[in-house]
Amino acid sequence: MQSVEDFFNSIARLPSLPKVVQEVMLMLSNDSVDINQLASLIKQDAVIAAKVLKMANSSFYGVTRAVKNIDDAVAILGLAKLRSLVIASGVTGAVANVPGLDLKRFWIHSLLAASISRDIAKQMELDAEMAYLAGLLHNIGDLLLHLVSPAMCAEVDALCADTCSEQRCLVERDVIGLDHCQIGEELALRWDFPSEISRVLHYYATPLDKNACAIAPVVYIAVQIAQGLVRGDDASNISLSLNTEVAQHLTLDADAWQTSIEHYRGLLQEANAMM
Repeated sequence: MQSVEDFFNSIARLPSLPKVVQEVMLMLSNDSVDINQLASLIKQDAVIAAKVLKMANSSFYGVTRAVKNIDDAVAILGLAKLRSLVIASGVTGAVANVPGLDLKRFWIHSLLAASISRDIAKQMELDAEMAYLAGLLHNIGDLLLHLVSPAMCAEVDALCADTCSEQRCLVERDVIGLDHCQIGEELALRWDFPSEISRVLHYYATPLDKNACAIAPVVYIAVQIAQGLVRGDDASNISLSLNTEVAQHLTLDADAWQTSIEHYRGLLQEANAMM
């Protein structure tokens, strides 16, 4: 079986994040950051700034009036959401082309899983922005696997159409020798994300593992819901398909799932518009 270190050594050029995103990453664990300093950083990168404004005006962020410039974004979104938005803008543009992978569909699913993760985390009084970033990055390891081993990933894709994340990991380990959770964890560390993010990426597919953190089950369920919505399933079928044990672990009202899922369908439309 190939080691994670060997896998990363085989990548000629590891995808990197824009400089402004790297600097924002350093602010993630610091709640005393001057938000005006953050705004100045964003303005230095016209591409990131434009994407931030586009995303800020989507229903993902629930703003009640148009966000016309970065200063508006600062005033309306606040520090935590603005940081998440900058990181999302940079991450979704970090790789331009991946053999055998529909990048638009990949990021639509990831953005949707991120927003659903944030909403569930809020209900559970967990760190909503940390959940958003974990949801956004949950499948980033699959992107790298496709870059390095496109033929083997095509085999995995054929075997794992619409399967759960845990099952996909098993098939990946059997076919490739590594799974996307292992790769995602390591990439998050190399990109200097907080350790909690890398831990979620390692355990989101096995969220009831004794070593998993509280956000892992949130992301697991969010990913299940996002998969169903991207497929076009109706809310009742998605609700019935949720992993019962994980859903019960979240201690949320089971009767409310269907209503929530129907609400999340609107976020799918926004994700499509942003990509």
